[in-house]
Amino acid sequence: MNQRQPTLRFLICLLSTVTLAIACSTNDMTFEASEQSINEEAIPDEKEIPQPTVEEEPTPPTYVAPTPGETESEQKNDGSEPELSCSLIEEEISSHWGNDGEDGFENRIYGNYLLKEVRVGAHPDYDRFVMEFREEPDEPDGTPDSYTVDWATEIPRSMGEGSPMFTDQGSAYLEIYVLGYAWDREDPSTIGNLPKSVSSSRTSNMKEVVSDGEFEGMIHWVIAAEEQVGFRVLSIPNPPRLVVDICTSANS
Repeated sequence: MNQRQPTLRFLICLLSTVTLAIACSTNDMTFEASEQSINEEAIPDEKEIPQPTVEEEPTPPTYVAPTPGETESEQKNDGSEPELSCSLIEEEISSHWGNDGEDGFENRIYGNYLLKEVRVGAHPDYDRFVMEFREEPDEPDGTPDSYTVDWATEIPRSMGEGSPMFTDQGSAYLEIYVLGYAWDREDPSTIGNLPKSVSSSRTSNMKEVVSDGEFEGMIHWVIAAEEQVGFRVLSIPNPPRLVVDICTSANS
């Protein structure tokens, strides 16, 4: 019993010494995190997050009103643009007839231009009738300058026979007289390729435009309309044209 005690004390002392040595050695050590571990902890792994697909809606078409070209310029020879008054009904719009008589028809001079084409068109506030003539080398900037346009007080009659040109009593009639040709005087075989009437389903007030041709150098066209309204007349060069606009209604 006495021999075991020194041995046990020795073992205890030895264990204490080893434990103290280990404790001292770990207390003196400094642990530092590596830069890589810091960065990995500070910045988490970024994962690509799928973004929802946004479908672009198609842009609706934008309507742009057509701009009249130079050939459709609504200008008089003096450069001013005549206004179209729909509430005011013109009694008559006319231009000189050359060496006219008192009635405007006697001793007249023939027009210089051969009528080539007629057409109608629809616009927001007015309907349009266009008479286009052949250009003449002697008058490169010439315009139809002898005409008269007026609302008829009765159903218009043809120039030659004098027969009624319409049977509809409910329409308003705008008569157009122009000095010009429907066939070439130098070459009678050349006849203007003109219809007897023109119309369009797009016009609002203008129902039909009818002609009885040419009689002694005078061309006659009549616009049949739903309503008697204001109108204007434009004489335009390059090529020579006579344009008649009538309002779609008196309230336009």
